[in-house]
Amino acid sequence: MNYRSDIDGLRTIAVFVVILNHAGFSFFSGGFVGVDVFFVISGFLITSIIYPSIVEGNFSLTRFFSRRIKRLMPVLFCVIAITAIVFSLIMLPQDLMQFYRSIIWVLMYAGNFFMWLNHGGYFDGNSQEAPLLHTWSLAVEEQYYFVWPIMLIVAVRFFGAKVTAWLSVILFIALTVFSQWGVDVTVGAAYYLLPTRFFELLIGSCLAIFWVKLPELGRTSQHGLSIIGLCMVMISSIMLTEHSSFPGYNALYPIIGTALIIYSQKGIVNKFLSTKAMVYSGNISYSLYLWHWPIFTLMRYMSIELTLTVQVFCIALTYALSMLSYHYIEQPFRHLKLNDFKSITLKLYVLPASVLIIVSCLGIYFKGYEGRLPENVVAMEKSLNTHSSKSRQSCHSAFRDNNKLPAEDCILGTKRATNEGSGVFIFGDSHANHIVPFMEILIDDVDGWGQDYTLDRCLPIAGLNWGGDLYKSKRCKSRNDKAIEHIKNNNFKYVVLAASWPGIETRRIFDDSKRILDAKEKEQLFQNSLIATLQLVVKSGATPILVEDTPTLAGKSPKCTIKKIVFDSEINCDVFIEENPFIVKAFQQAQAVIPESIIIKPSELFCHEGVCQMQVNGTPLFRDNDHLNIDGAKELAKRHLEIHGNFIN
Repeated sequence: MNYRSDIDGLRTIAVFVVILNHAGFSFFSGGFVGVDVFFVISGFLITSIIYPSIVEGNFSLTRFFSRRIKRLMPVLFCVIAITAIVFSLIMLPQDLMQFYRSIIWVLMYAGNFFMWLNHGGYFDGNSQEAPLLHTWSLAVEEQYYFVWPIMLIVAVRFFGAKVTAWLSVILFIALTVFSQWGVDVTVGAAYYLLPTRFFELLIGSCLAIFWVKLPELGRTSQHGLSIIGLCMVMISSIMLTEHSSFPGYNALYPIIGTALIIYSQKGIVNKFLSTKAMVYSGNISYSLYLWHWPIFTLMRYMSIELTLTVQVFCIALTYALSMLSYHYIEQPFRHLKLNDFKSITLKLYVLPASVLIIVSCLGIYFKGYEGRLPENVVAMEKSLNTHSSKSRQSCHSAFRDNNKLPAEDCILGTKRATNEGSGVFIFGDSHANHIVPFMEILIDDVDGWGQDYTLDRCLPIAGLNWGGDLYKSKRCKSRNDKAIEHIKNNNFKYVVLAASWPGIETRRIFDDSKRILDAKEKEQLFQNSLIATLQLVVKSGATPILVEDTPTLAGKSPKCTIKKIVFDSEINCDVFIEENPFIVKAFQQAQAVIPESIIIKPSELFCHEGVCQMQVNGTPLFRDNDHLNIDGAKELAKRHLEIHGNFIN
C-alpha cells in the first residue's frame, strides 16, 4: 500500500486529544480515546505490511521484529532513562521503588500487567503519579505484534486467505462482545489487557485484509464518511468521561470513526489531515506520546498546579523534546544500516534494556535511596503505603471474585472458642475494607474477635439491585445474600455496614431487569432496603452499626503533607468535606425505625467545621483519593477511644 499522509495527520488528532485530556482540559474528558485511534491505525498499517507477504509465503518474522525494534525501542529507552534520572532525584522512596519495578516490566513488554496489578483502574488517584503509566498501550500493541502475525500465518496455511478474512471479522465481533463482558466483570483488567483491547486493533486489521475488495467510493461518499468518522472520534473525546464504561461497546464509536476516516482516503477531512503541519505532528506523535505523560506527572508529583500557563508550558516542552527525539533518535536509528536480527536485538534491545534493568534493581535493593530524606518523612511514606486491601487480600474481593464465601482466615482479634455471640462482622465495599483496621483496634481493646467480608463497589444492603449496570447489581445482590446468610448462621454481637455511600443522583438501581430512573422511587427503594437489612441483622441477635463514609481528597494527593515537608511547599493540604444529605437522612430514618442501631462518623475525628486534616499525630490518613491507609485508620480508632470510648463490650 502506498504512503498515506492523511494517516500521519490522523495520528496528530489522536495524540493531541490524549495530551489535552492528560493536561487537565475538561472539554476533552474522553481524550483517552486517542489511544484507541492509535490502535486502529496500528492494526491497519501492520496488517497492510504483513498480510500480503503471508499470503504470498515470503513473510519473515525476524525481519518484522527487527523493524519494530529499530522503530520503537531507541526513543523509548531514551525517555525511560531521562525520566529515571529526574524522578530519582525527587521521588519518595516507596514511590521510587515502584517506579523502578515498572521500568523492568515495561522493558519486558508487560507494562500493562504491572499497571493493572499495582495501580488498579487507569483513573485511580495513585496511578496519576506513575511516570510510565502511559506505556500500557505500547505493551498492548507489542503483544498484538507478537500474536497477530502468528495467528495469520496459521490461519492462511490451514484455511486459506478467503476463509481467514471472514474468520477475522467473526473474531472481531466475538472479541467486541467479550470486551464488554470484561468491562462488566473487572474494569481494571479490561482497560489494560490485550484480550479486551484486541478488537480495536483487529478492526484496523480487518480493514487492511479486505482493502482490495472494498468498493471504490465516489467523491461525495468520501467527504461524507470522513466527516462522520471525525465526528465520531471527536464526540467520543468530548462526551466520554473517566466514569464511562470502557472499552467495550463505547470504544466502537472512536474505532469505527477511525476506520471510516482511513477508508474515505480522499475525503475533505483526509485533505485537511494531509496538510504539512498535521503530517509533521503525526510524524513525531510517538515521541509526543512518550514525553507528555512523564512531564505532566512531574508537575503533579511536585504539587505544581496545572494552571493554563503551566499546561501550555508543558505542552510546548513536550513538543520541543519530541522534535529533538524524532530527528536525533527516531530517524537515525530507523535508517541505521544494521539488518541482522541478532545484532539488532542485541545492540538495540538486550544491551540497553539490561543496563536499565540493572540500574532499577540497584534502586530497589537500596530501598529507593531512603537515606537522602529525613526519618520522619520515610516513616510517613511507609504509613501511607499500608493497604488493607493487600493485608486483607483473602477477605476483600475484586468484583471478578464476587462468589467467594466468608473465610475462616479473615478472623480479627482473639479467635472465638465457642459459638457464643461475641463477634463483630464487617461487610460492604472497599470503604468497609479500609475501615477494618479501625475496627480491629476497637476489637482488640475488649479482647474480642471479628470477621471481615468485603467486595469492591458493592453496598451492604440486602435485596437491593444496585450497581454500575445490571450485571454488577445482580452479583452484588447475590454477594449480600451470602453475607446475610452468614450473619444468620453465626451469633455475631455486632454487624458493621460500611461503604462509599452514594448520593441519590449517582446511583443505578434496578428492579429485576429494569433500571429505575425516578428519584423518589429510587430513594424509597433504597430506604426500605436499608431498613430491611438492619431488621435482618437485629433478628439475628446482632446490633447493626452504620459507618458514614470518609471524605474524599477532591483531587489532592494523599502525599500532600509529606510533599509539603520535602518540597518546602506552601500548598494547602486541608480538605473540605461535603455532607451527603441523602445518606444522612437515610441513616436517621433507619435509626428511628431501629433505635438500637449505632451510627459512626469517622470524619468527626479529623474534621472541624467542614475542614478536614490529612494526617493525625504525624501519620497520613489516606492512601489514595478516598481510602484510608492502615496506620491512618488505626490512629483514628485510637482517637475514637479517647473521645467516645468503645461501643463494643
